[in-house]
Amino acid sequence: MSGNCTICPLVQYWYVFVALAVVFWAGMKFFQSRPAAAAAPEAAGILHLDDANFPSATAEGVVLVDFWASWCGPCRRQGTIINDIADSLPEGVKIAKVNVDEAKNLASQHDITSIPAWVVFQNGKVVERLAGVQTAEQLRALAEKYRP
Repeated sequence: MSGNCTICPLVQYWYVFVALAVVFWAGMKFFQSRPAAAAAPEAAGILHLDDANFPSATAEGVVLVDFWASWCGPCRRQGTIINDIADSLPEGVKIAKVNVDEAKNLASQHDITSIPAWVVFQNGKVVERLAGVQTAEQLRALAEKYRP
């Protein structure tokens, strides 16, 4: 091509656009083929609540309910803390999780606007609310505060 080309100057460099498209495509394929991070194994005794079982699970005793989502980084961090303390909670205190993506009605009913969020139920009534990641010590203290 001559220096006085009347065609768009970008057409002269078509190969740059093709190369960028190939690099972009290869990057997308690489990230799609990577295995997802393995979730930490979940401790026994953690209840998974949804619209159907929520009322009966929270009707009696003390239940610490974690409202969370799988895409939320702090929620995943909270999940490992829950797994660590699930076996050491006082007798009569249960711990439960509600995935806000799967149970949007529950999140709406309990005014969950940010996650992770904790709602403490005692015999079916809300007695306390907490926002953000709670440490193991904070969760144990909360369980002790409301233990039957």
